[in-house]
Amino acid sequence: MNDEHFMRLALELARKGEGKVNPNPMVGAVIVKDGRIIGVGWHEYYGGKHAEVNAIENAKLRGHSVRGATMYVTLEPCVHWGKQPPCADRIIAEGIKRVVISLEDLNPLVAGKGIEKLRKAGIEVEVGILEEEARKLNEIFIKYITTGIPFVSIKLALTLDGYIATETFESKWITGEEARRKVQELRRKHMAIMVGANTVLKDNPSLNCRLLGCPEKIKVILDRSARIAREVRRGRKFKLFEDGRVIFFTERPEEFEGIAEAYNITEPKAILEFLGSMGIDSVLIEGGKIACQFLPFADRLYLFYGSKILGRGIKPFECLNVKSLREAFKVRVESVEVLGGDVLVVGAGDVHGNR
Repeated sequence: MNDEHFMRLALELARKGEGKVNPNPMVGAVIVKDGRIIGVGWHEYYGGKHAEVNAIENAKLRGHSVRGATMYVTLEPCVHWGKQPPCADRIIAEGIKRVVISLEDLNPLVAGKGIEKLRKAGIEVEVGILEEEARKLNEIFIKYITTGIPFVSIKLALTLDGYIATETFESKWITGEEARRKVQELRRKHMAIMVGANTVLKDNPSLNCRLLGCPEKIKVILDRSARIAREVRRGRKFKLFEDGRVIFFTERPEEFEGIAEAYNITEPKAILEFLGSMGIDSVLIEGGKIACQFLPFADRLYLFYGSKILGRGIKPFECLNVKSLREAFKVRVESVEVLGGDVLVVGAGDVHGNR
């Protein structure tokens, strides 16, 4: 078995931390000795032991010595103290002979220092095995650590002719159960879910993740005129307050006093910058009308097309006001998937070319 085989296993292990380690990266590690896997580990939750340490401890628990072994790890081992001690120091102390790394860590606190430290200790280090796969796996972490701006995904459910609701705003359910399960997977991988006030007032959503073991989501609501605050004071109950943190962006933050966090920020770019400063690395935008405002900042689009045709209804992207094809928002389609009777189109937004 070659290096790619063991690294692929490490990448599979890393994915087990999806949605649980944000804003940290997903990392997996595999330890091999005499051609056999003797230990495995992954970063299991934010603040918990790192993948390298979990793999070492897993090997020891199984009665193996890691001295002279090879470690496969999906991201460069850290060299700084955070919530956990430096992994590079532990690898050196345990006498691991060779370390194969998929991706150099772009965190300025690491950024090649881990590789350098291992090599200075006499450890053979190889970098770049399945690098593109590792980069794709941690695209949220990479965007956030290099820009300070959250990774932005837009999710919409549309009819085949492109409407998100009827003219009377009826939208449940455009898509079927299989597509809705997929949405829960998207919620799991993002730290925050964002919608507009209209969605909250009309649908009263919980905005949580219903998958087993899924952490609480941060709910971000755009409510320019504080309509939700006034409804709360009239006695109306909203499900989004039942669990998790709720953040409002509004022109009237004083009306939310005693109800929830609220900030007088309304421009999309400023909102994203503020969320990034709060340590929020990713946002899934589910609101229909607000999706248009944030489209120029979208890193990924998830467009769920239900098998229905309305002919007339509410369109999500009218705010673009496109007059010619040259002005159109550009999307690079990455995949098309059939989900029961629905179709999911996944695309990457050209966040530079579209601005």
